[in-house]
Parts: sequence; structure tokens; C-alpha cells
Amino acid sequence: MTSKNKQAMIIAIIAGVLLLVAGMSGVAAWETIKDFVIENITDNNIVQIVFTFLIFIASLGGIAVIIGGILISKNKIRTGKLFISLGAGLGLIGLIFSIIVAYLEESLTMGSFLSIGAIGLILSIAARIIASKT
Repeated sequence: MTSKNKQAMIIAIIAGVLLLVAGMSGVAAWETIKDFVIENITDNNIVQIVFTFLIFIASLGGIAVIIGGILISKNKIRTGKLFISLGAGLGLIGLIFSIIVAYLEESLTMGSFLSIGAIGLILSIAARIIASKT
């Protein structure tokens, strides 16, 4: 395991613990994507099964991020990054979506980004970026 991947693993585990403590998961983001795909692109059994699997992993939230970190340590980089993305609600996209919703609801404050869940989300994004195959 490279030192970068060791760092990514440690950051992912810390992020996962923070997401667990905050009770955050990636379910909402994946439900929204599923609804969009079913309504606008296609609705068949295979699509339903794929999204059921993705939403199940996303429902694990912090646990999925921790598993992603462990997979990175086992040199399963792509799979580890996938678990981190699913558990964190697509990471950066989820963070941007949260900022937009907070702005539209006029509840955007600096405290929103200093919450345990937000820090866990930011760390999960960092873990994904740091992890590499080299």
C-alpha cells in the first residue's frame, strides 16, 4: 500500500465515523437520481435492481465510507472509491446540492459547514481524491 493510499484509508475511516455520528447517508442523492432516470430515461427491472443495490450501499452511510477506506488499503482502489461515493451521497455533488438547498431555504450559515456531518463529507471527498492506483 502506498503512503497516499494509507492516508486515504485513514481519512476515509475518520470521515465514515463522523458521518455515522452525524447520521448522514447518501440515500437522498441516489433516490433523486433514480427518480430522474426512471421518469426521464428508462424504467425497467434491471434499472430498478441496480438502483436498489446502490441505495442499499448508500443507506450504510458512514459504514460504506469506512468499508471504502478498508478496500483502498487492500489495493481495491476503484471499488473503495465507489463505496466512499455511495456512502457520502456522491461527495462533492452532495455537498454542492446541500449548499444550494441551504441557500434557497435562506438557512446558509458558516455553521452549516462546520457540522460533524459536513466535515465527514469533506473528508470523504478528500479520501477519494487522494486514493490512487500508483
